[in-house]
Amino acid sequence: MSFSITSTVFDEVDAYCKERGCSRSWFINKAVSSFMKDCLENKADYDVAIAALERFKKSNGKTYTSDELRKEFGL
Repeated sequence: MSFSITSTVFDEVDAYCKERGCSRSWFINKAVSSFMKDCLENKADYDVAIAALERFKKSNGKTYTSDELRKEFGL
């Protein structure tokens, strides 16, 4: 795999790795893994929300304003 980054990002990664005593390869692997985990969690959240929205649309469910809910629950 190959990729391009700006010289500024390269310098920041390089300096961090030198200070920490780790390889750039290790750092990039960890960074990509962390980013992928976040992306997959976001996708899972999105998929759940879309499924809930579709169920709601099919059920012809009623929506309530925040004022209606406050009145209903005496808040």
